[in-house]
Amino acid sequence: MKNFYTEEQWNEILKQQESVLRYDTFTRKQALELGLLIAEITGEKYHGSVAVRIVEDETTVFAYKMEGATLEADWWMTNKLAASRLTGMSSLRALTASRAGELEASWKVREENFFVCGGCIPVFMRDGSRPFAYVMVSGMEHWDDHQVIADAMAKQLGVEIPEVQKEQP
Repeated sequence: MKNFYTEEQWNEILKQQESVLRYDTFTRKQALELGLLIAEITGEKYHGSVAVRIVEDETTVFAYKMEGATLEADWWMTNKLAASRLTGMSSLRALTASRAGELEASWKVREENFFVCGGCIPVFMRDGSRPFAYVMVSGMEHWDDHQVIADAMAKQLGVEIPEVQKEQP
């Protein structure tokens, strides 16, 4: 599997994001709004092109491929989702937590089925119940795939969060 780039401080930033990005409810209408927000923010802030998928249990409730998004994005999103479901955290946090020694890399048994990199965030509920919905993005650098989801969730929830960013040389 590819060795995905991370910054040391991202693990703490991701923990903060996950503690703030919490929903009281998450409806299919909210999923639609969130998916459209992701597409809007991708174009305005990241100047990229992505595929977006939101699943509730095993049902896709939102899917959209921006112009330029590839078919390969589906494969990436499916494997990011597998990593997030396995760990109960964002796929990027799974990577940073395992590198920090906080999480056993249980996906290594079948590494080809799990992409532990940015691009899938569970919809966490404020009451702490297990996530039933997941938001996936693929098409940019993996940390931007993660951050565009977090940006859209923060905007939808009306909260501020710290960002994961690649340090400039």
